[in-house]
Amino acid sequence: MSIPNSTQSSDQNPDQNSDQNPELSNKGLFNRLTQIEPCEMKGALLSFLFIFLLMTSYMILKPVRDALPSDWGDVSRATQWTYTFIFATIAVFIYNYCASKVAIRKLVPAVFVAFALSFMLIFSAYKLGVNVSFLGKVFYVWTSVFSLFHISVFWSFVSQHYSKLQSKRVFSFINTGASAGAICGPLSVILLAETMSIENVLVVTSVVLLLSLPIITILNRHFDSLHQTSNPNVAVSEQLQANPFTGIRELITHKKLLGIAGFIFFLTGVSAFFYTTQSDVLADFSRTERKQMLGSLELVTNTLTILLGLFVSNRIFQKFGISASLSFVPFAVAGLMLLLSANPAILFVLILVVVRRAGNYAIVRPAREVLFTGVDKEARFKSKPIIDIAVYRGGDVFWIWLIAFIGDGYLGFSVPEKIITGAFVAAMWGLLGFYIGKRHEKSEQERPEITPAQQPEVS
Repeated sequence: MSIPNSTQSSDQNPDQNSDQNPELSNKGLFNRLTQIEPCEMKGALLSFLFIFLLMTSYMILKPVRDALPSDWGDVSRATQWTYTFIFATIAVFIYNYCASKVAIRKLVPAVFVAFALSFMLIFSAYKLGVNVSFLGKVFYVWTSVFSLFHISVFWSFVSQHYSKLQSKRVFSFINTGASAGAICGPLSVILLAETMSIENVLVVTSVVLLLSLPIITILNRHFDSLHQTSNPNVAVSEQLQANPFTGIRELITHKKLLGIAGFIFFLTGVSAFFYTTQSDVLADFSRTERKQMLGSLELVTNTLTILLGLFVSNRIFQKFGISASLSFVPFAVAGLMLLLSANPAILFVLILVVVRRAGNYAIVRPAREVLFTGVDKEARFKSKPIIDIAVYRGGDVFWIWLIAFIGDGYLGFSVPEKIITGAFVAAMWGLLGFYIGKRHEKSEQERPEITPAQQPEVS
């Protein structure tokens, strides 16, 4: 099985047709600002709403989850991250097995139903009086699994319907839906900080998560309609290969996927250094104060992400290319971390956290998803979750234990020394991002394309 999409031509590319179609050339202000073609608006808006609901559900949980580790030391944090990696890997392999047996249109909604039920099970355990300390750790681990799973499945579902050229224009807008949803969650936490207990957030999250199911149905019908219009005589395959291990095979045999996996690995390293630094500087505050501060941090971060995603990101992708988009933020973070090491005061730490996360969400994340428009469904639905979840959480485990080793576990590094180490990791992240971006741009030049809706599925 090959990673690139099937044989392609640019004869019917909507990016070219828009210049010849009077209806498409008559764009409104919104289309000009976002660079989304009128014919792409329905799919983009539905996808925006879909990821909005998914991220809202998660962000209600996140400030509560992130308030817990400040009570733990480096070794205790590392232990919880290890459990997260173990359960995330198990969940990915269960998902891959199901992907081999269930049609894609049933697989995607089933994932979100399963997570909603799991949160209600944890809620029931709280009500039955199970040990609160134990359930807090269960809550932390399972929420961390969910934090990657729902977005990975979303992008697997959406990216199959967009070409490389379309993705550079549309994905940054769709991704702002995640940031809009990420604002709603923290706002509710800020407003209800005193009453938003773990039990309550589990119920609210489950309800919001289930609201995404009608959106999935509508999106399936919409993309089916586009496919039937462009290729009425070609059926779209909804079934992946029966072998549940093809995702692993794809990952270890293709340089592109290995490069993306390495990029994720270094991304988790930078995140781990920021996460522990943030926890260290918040240790002197109460849990309620931490939740309020972290909720405010999410609000500022995601507001900035929306502005960048709407007006900046897609123009960066098209003007400077994917290689620059994947490497600029890591290199900027590396330089800022070196400056931060001279004075790791809480204000400076939180400001840099906002800069790193906004840049990652608005620029790096959608650029990373553009890379997956050049792979087939087998890699998109089976290899991608391994990279996004198992590799990500495996990287978490590696880096958190490394930080524990160089911190209070053995070497006794100070906060500034750990920040300097994180700057080096950020530089490696940027170098690899530049490399895989260049490879993607080279493949674009070698293979003109049509949209996924216009090309037959190759088994």
